[in-house]
Amino acid sequence: MTIISLVMPYYRNPGQLSLQYAEMTRWSEKAKAQIEVVIVDDGSPEPAVDVERPEGLPDLRIYRVLEDRPWWQHGCRNIGAHEAVGPWLLLTDIDHVLTAEAADALLKRLGRLDAGTAYFLHRIEADTGLPTLNAKGKMKPHPNSFVMTRGLYWRVGGYDEDYCGQYGTDGLFKTRLFATAKEGFLKKVPLVRYWRDIVPDANTATLPRKEGRKPGEREAVAIRKAAEGRADQIVTLSQEYERAL
Repeated sequence: MTIISLVMPYYRNPGQLSLQYAEMTRWSEKAKAQIEVVIVDDGSPEPAVDVERPEGLPDLRIYRVLEDRPWWQHGCRNIGAHEAVGPWLLLTDIDHVLTAEAADALLKRLGRLDAGTAYFLHRIEADTGLPTLNAKGKMKPHPNSFVMTRGLYWRVGGYDEDYCGQYGTDGLFKTRLFATAKEGFLKKVPLVRYWRDIVPDANTATLPRKEGRKPGEREAVAIRKAAEGRADQIVTLSQEYERAL
């Protein structure tokens, strides 16, 4: 029985997805029975469904957004959370890997987690196996990976797709999340972070990031929403998509 759904967006990451699959085959039988995987392809020219799938994977579904729009990964998270069947969600990016050991550790913790709390996860570096640290030498979790209930996700409202298409709007969701939820940290449940020096397509390399931001773009969306009387409206599931697997 599925008790937690692992939700990941995908965009032109076949090598990294292959690495994800290889690790998932190592999951224990209990983890494979209790964790489903929901991958949402962001209209990628190299579709996720075309990546070879080895034997021994957990329950897996792939959805595909029908139009390739830049930086629609938050909309993909909304689709994944909508289609998930587990009462709990683990939302992360494709360059962060849940190892077999971490999957078992997560399942052991789930029964003691608070439904009103959103949890960050411990993070370690793929090349060294050491924790990711911030400038002060303290553990630095991935700011966009969370464990929470599906009910909490939708109580917060999901990611506002009016802001999709811009890089770096994760903080807007996080602000709303922790206005509703308590903040937790799963220190003993690590995600392993890969980057393009290890796997060339570990994360998106074909779109501009911070250097592509237009000054005032985010503020312009907020002004437009307010002018339309939609300042507090959260737009979700606005893109057409289909099940690919």
